Amino acid sequence: MSAILGCVHFDGSPVDPQGFHAALSVLDHYGNHGSSSAFFAGCAFGHQRLDITSAAAFESQPLEEVELVLVADAILDNREALCDQLGIERRFRAALPDSRLILLAYRRWGRDCVRRLLGDYAFALWDASECSLLCARDHIGARPLYCISQGDRFYFASDQRAFKAWPGLSLAIDESSVAAFLIAPGDCHDFSFFRDAYPLAPGGVLRVNRHGLTLDTHWSPEEATSVRYARREGYVEHFRELLMRAVDDRLDVTAKVGTHLSGGLDSSGVTVLASQLLKEQGRRLDSSYSWSPPVSSRYPLPGAGRDEREVIERIGQQEALECHFGSTSGADFLSYLERDIAVDGTVDVFEEFDVMRVAEKRGVRVMLSGWGGDESATFGIRGYPGYLLTHGRWWKLLTLTREAAGGLRRPRNMARFFWQQAVVPCLPNSLFARYSPFFDPRRLPPLYREMLIDRFPEAAARRGPAWRLYPDPNRIQCLLLRHGHLGSRMSTWAHWSAEHGLIYRYPLTDRRLLDFTLGLPPELLWEQEQPRRLYRDAIGQRLPPGLGKNDSANERKRMAIRDECWRLLSSASERQAFRMPCEWLNMAAFQKRLLTVPDGGMNDRDVPGFVMLCSAVQVWHLWQRYMSSSR
Repeated sequence: MSAILGCVHFDGSPVDPQGFHAALSVLDHYGNHGSSSAFFAGCAFGHQRLDITSAAAFESQPLEEVELVLVADAILDNREALCDQLGIERRFRAALPDSRLILLAYRRWGRDCVRRLLGDYAFALWDASECSLLCARDHIGARPLYCISQGDRFYFASDQRAFKAWPGLSLAIDESSVAAFLIAPGDCHDFSFFRDAYPLAPGGVLRVNRHGLTLDTHWSPEEATSVRYARREGYVEHFRELLMRAVDDRLDVTAKVGTHLSGGLDSSGVTVLASQLLKEQGRRLDSSYSWSPPVSSRYPLPGAGRDEREVIERIGQQEALECHFGSTSGADFLSYLERDIAVDGTVDVFEEFDVMRVAEKRGVRVMLSGWGGDESATFGIRGYPGYLLTHGRWWKLLTLTREAAGGLRRPRNMARFFWQQAVVPCLPNSLFARYSPFFDPRRLPPLYREMLIDRFPEAAARRGPAWRLYPDPNRIQCLLLRHGHLGSRMSTWAHWSAEHGLIYRYPLTDRRLLDFTLGLPPELLWEQEQPRRLYRDAIGQRLPPGLGKNDSANERKRMAIRDECWRLLSSASERQAFRMPCEWLNMAAFQKRLLTVPDGGMNDRDVPGFVMLCSAVQVWHLWQRYMSSSR
């Protein structure tokens, strides 16, 4: 995997090599195995190469062949199936890079080739015979791709830092995106702060020619077909097969592999399967990584109840696996807030920096993550109580309510669960907005200037549809998959990890696995008085007992990090660090919030206000970088 860059002048004027190489060199940290470029009439394409598979050693990009030019940031997971469909002899397959497979697929199937590609990818293909450019991104957004269209010129890049470094490329901050971020900072859409720039949506296919742009999709969650078996064992066997294949395909690498490990179902399942599959190949999983703190006097194991670190320890003993625990601090959080969100994104995942640093030192080059499992393989019961209510499944709903609330002896908990999870999702939008269980950040005193929001009234409407419950689990699952938070986090990790020569892969977002889980009947969401039973049974005895995400120690650590960060911000404010104005913020309210550190440490009630403060700090830095010199 790697990074790509390109530009097409549809008026035929030449691309300036000096400017192009200035932009490409900014992405050098993506290309541990070399950088290359090619220029044609009105076009330029560049590639930064990082090899982690055996086939990648044969990459030579930009790939040119009879009026076609391709640059790709790709790992294909269905190489053998594609080779079979394309009639490629087995003796040639090992030396066939993924870029060549994509090009051959385009020659055979045209733009429909994207529907046949499985894996993580972003690519751009220039077809000189049609004078058109085809850009595509994988179904979940594991690899980023950004575009800019200005007049008769079109630009694309894996990282927007290249746009910033391109001489003469006009970039300006989109203030409507700033307004939307300040209104709902936790919404985590995959978007751009630059006007004219935008990420190609996950599953997107963009065709560009001199007449304009045509956007289509090659996959959407709503297209999944129903999966029905006569016996439950059929679901379990199919699930197991898909899980094993999804993990195994992502182990076809020449580098060391590490995994996330939280003690929850997603990361634990991926870790155990990866470890055991590698052992069968005579290899080993190098290490696992958790954000939870190590056991210490500050964060001891509880005397009663469960702790995910005990699960992590059992998995480590079972698989002879070393786990590295989190050691981030409030100072790390502060450093994250000072980064350029215009190119880094706005997802609060700063604790992953520690993971990346440790993994790089160990020589790990591939990190498997269970991210995306909540939307796919281990989707819970969200929407299911409402489904039972609307379908008259009263007894099952009562049983579910009783178990979720802790038993019949807790009638208030039962009433609350029944109301919030069964009744509220069935309400019309106007009433749902009133009784929604989700926190609305607009209830807090704002730190933004009202005139900014007044200028962009549409900004409030950007809040994602995933903040709406429906009495339909499948609909909610589709909304979550289209929400943008997955692609946003994956893009952010792709940008950060490039500095460490690291690639992230997400087995639980495998397209074959998604198509299966999206087609399952709702009745399988809660069985034997337990959610996610099908996933547990599919992995079977490979998982240790007592699995479950009980991360109270990690939550205490995160609260301590927030508290330390707030105190550092307050101290900086007292030293006049934030004295420079920002026209997007109500500076008086901002300064007051900076200094209002909770006495005795933060608690859950303080978190929403802290989140809003963090977004204001990030926006303040954004203003100083891009706007202050122009005012």
